[in-house]
Amino acid sequence: MFRKSTLGLIVAFSAATAGAAFAQSSAKPATPATPSSSSTMSKQDTTMHKAHAAKSAAVKSAAKPAWTKEQIKTAQVGLAKAGLYKGDTSGVMNAATHKAIRAYQKQNKMPATGRLSDSLLTKLGS
Repeated sequence: MFRKSTLGLIVAFSAATAGAAFAQSSAKPATPATPSSSSTMSKQDTTMHKAHAAKSAAVKSAAKPAWTKEQIKTAQVGLAKAGLYKGDTSGVMNAATHKAIRAYQKQNKMPATGRLSDSLLTKLGS
């Protein structure tokens, strides 16, 4: 008798355990957030960063030439003679210099960028 009841308990326990195991195995497994590995991502990020840095450097160098203090001072003196600049002719590009350059460009029917250029410097220096 002891044997039958023990066997019945074992069978019942096994069935319950198997049911729980089946329920766990039928659940969807967790999927990773990204399909690629982190080493691949870091290589891509590094490559993209280098490309962006190179492009930024090219844009900066193309957009703004380095003007010397003497060139800026020449422009400021020329703008002052034209009555458009009233600041200190220190050779430092400041907001007042940009404003005066823009006004000069408008008066002379040039694109009003407010930036110094070779042609503008030549006109202001003469």
